[in-house]
Order: sequence, then C-alpha cells, then structure tokens
Amino acid sequence: MVTFKREARSKMIAIGEKGYPYEICGLMLGKAGETRTVTEVFECGNLNKLKPETRYDMDPKDYMKGEALARQKGLDVVGIFHSHPDHPDKASETDRQAAWPGFSYVIMSIQKGKFASMKSWVLNDQSQFDEESIG
Repeated sequence: MVTFKREARSKMIAIGEKGYPYEICGLMLGKAGETRTVTEVFECGNLNKLKPETRYDMDPKDYMKGEALARQKGLDVVGIFHSHPDHPDKASETDRQAAWPGFSYVIMSIQKGKFASMKSWVLNDQSQFDEESIG
C-alpha cells in the first residue's frame, strides 16, 4: 500500500496537469516499509524528445538531485510517478520493463489536461506488475 500526504498528492496532480499533453515524471519521497508513505514529490525532467506524449525518460541528473534531497531530509525514495496523457492509468509493458523491485509506480491518467484517476503498481516475484492500493 502507498499513502499520500494531501500536499504531496496535490502537487503530483498539479505537475501532471501542467505537463499535459506530455508525459511527466518524478520521484515520490517519504518513508519506506510495508506501507510506503509519500510526504513529498520531486519533479524530474522528461528527456524523451521522440515521443514525449507517450513515453518518458527520466533525467538522471534530476533523479540524483531528488535522491540527495531525500537523504538530506531523512527520507527514502519510495517510488516513481508519471502521467498517461489521454490514456488510462494502467501500466504498460514499457513501464514494466523499466521498473525496479521495491518501488511504487503511480500512474496518473490526465484527460484533456485534467486529472482523471491514478493507480499504483508494484513488481511481484515474477517481475510482473500487481496493482497496489492507494490510501
């Protein structure tokens, strides 16, 4: 299960809406454990220039900045978020292939520039995505 502080969830949604019609991405910072608690989000750049409407390539420099911020604040990187503009919040095969064990992967569906829904995904022991509850 992944839970969100209200401010972190609101900021993540705002980043998704602002980035429309392109996929946005970022890190979820908080406390790891059986339940991951997201207290902050950190926006990362999308370096994908060929298909930014349907793919993201997280800027590794931004990832490192987000990790450093988490360490500085005594937090963990608990997962990655990104948007699916005008598509469902279902994880794609591309999403699964890029995923790492132990992280929550939140996908937001942004429809016509407005937040519609979100789901969270985690890799299981067979390296397949299982939907994770959001609290």
